[in-house]
Amino acid sequence: MNYNPIPNEETVFHSNYRTAKLVSALLAVLFTVSVFLLIRVPDGLRGYVYSIFRDVARGQMLLKTHGWHQIEDNQFIIRYRGNEQAARLVQESSLLFYHRICSDFSYKPEKKIPIVIYSSKEELNASFNWPASENAMGVYWGGVIRVLAPEAWINANDSGTIKQIFQKAGPMAHEMTHLILDYVAHGNYPRWFTEGVAQYEEYKITGFIFDDQAGISEQELYPLKKMDRNFDSLPDQSLAYRQSLNAIQFIVAVYGENGLHKIINSLAQGNSFNGSLKQALGLDLGQFEKEWHYWLKQGEYDEYAAY
Repeated sequence: MNYNPIPNEETVFHSNYRTAKLVSALLAVLFTVSVFLLIRVPDGLRGYVYSIFRDVARGQMLLKTHGWHQIEDNQFIIRYRGNEQAARLVQESSLLFYHRICSDFSYKPEKKIPIVIYSSKEELNASFNWPASENAMGVYWGGVIRVLAPEAWINANDSGTIKQIFQKAGPMAHEMTHLILDYVAHGNYPRWFTEGVAQYEEYKITGFIFDDQAGISEQELYPLKKMDRNFDSLPDQSLAYRQSLNAIQFIVAVYGENGLHKIINSLAQGNSFNGSLKQALGLDLGQFEKEWHYWLKQGEYDEYAAY
């Protein structure tokens, strides 16, 4: 006769803890292997390997936040440790933008999107080992959107005002665009390009823009190759973001949104950015840069007409 005692709470806790540690260790190994493969595999296989890398990173975050409060619906898994009202606002805002962005990119994620809410700037920064001086309100990385709780940066007491500010100037539309583009193109895009596309889509939906483009035509612009390699270390981050948006505005103004999505579809096929420009617009990177600069200097740019 087999004896199967009912486990007490302590036994269950230690069993779950051991299982979580084992799964975490396995995910860490998979993560390391996938990073190695991303560096070594041929371009044709890189999108497939990147998808594995992203799924492992997503799984790691879900495991790391296991035990946090959770709200789950058909599109999102929202994890938080602050108040539920803020989490509900993040959920509502995410749903508000989700369907529009999916429609614009003709893509809907197969898996639910994890959104992790941090109660303070320090907590969000610590999740990336960033210095406390960083001021990000939201970050997309590895299949997960991380956001700063609305009450941590919105100085208002009225719930209606908080909602209005969060949906107008908050990070959800921007970070959601990063995620959708990442899945559509299998991670195959320049750093500046995803920032430009995210700002462009955000402005279309919410009317929010990080910084106006006044005076950009008089500035010495960063070369796009440098923008890709060293985007986050460029001395003038404001210019880097403005320049990214302006390049996307040029594409849309001259070639239409169809031209922009032709580039994205080519990237999704594993082509280089230079090859995608040639396929979509008939330009290589150098020609693209020259035409864009000429367009900008000629004053054909209009901050609002490009949307």
